[in-house]
Amino acid sequence: MDTILALDISTSRVGITVMNYDKKLISCDVVKLDSNKCLEERCLDLENYLSSNPHDFKEVYIEQPFAMFSGGKTTAMTMSKLQRFNGMCSFMVRKLYGINPLMIAANKARSVNEIKVKRGQKTKKIVIDWVAKKYPKDFVFELTRHGNPKPGTDDRADSVVIALAGLIISKEG
Repeated sequence: MDTILALDISTSRVGITVMNYDKKLISCDVVKLDSNKCLEERCLDLENYLSSNPHDFKEVYIEQPFAMFSGGKTTAMTMSKLQRFNGMCSFMVRKLYGINPLMIAANKARSVNEIKVKRGQKTKKIVIDWVAKKYPKDFVFELTRHGNPKPGTDDRADSVVIALAGLIISKEG
């Protein structure tokens, strides 16, 4: 079965979606990375995870890291670290599968999937709800005792949105 891989990469967690070309969700997971390890070791941990779940991917899509400051939430050092880690992971994916990943900006991915987030709304909640509605049987998640999605749910949801966007964009191109 022809499948695609989509990743939502951060330095602490990676959302991982495997999907076929009929947009069937094969798997959707999150890998928590050890913050006590250097970025290179975290990348190797991700590589070990991916290689232990073999698939014959035809395409790989990765959420492009932010390139701009977002209202004081992100420092230059954080952005630099994320760019560096994203590059490492992109290269690792290239080596592992022989596929150059297509980088997709988060706002572009939401746009091509027609996910509307109005000013003041919580983007993560909107995306999680959208994915849960689209895949009610396959995108299952737990809530914390406070009623919020457990950590990593947003990374998983983002990787699904990247996968679907990748399929739409590659069809157009």
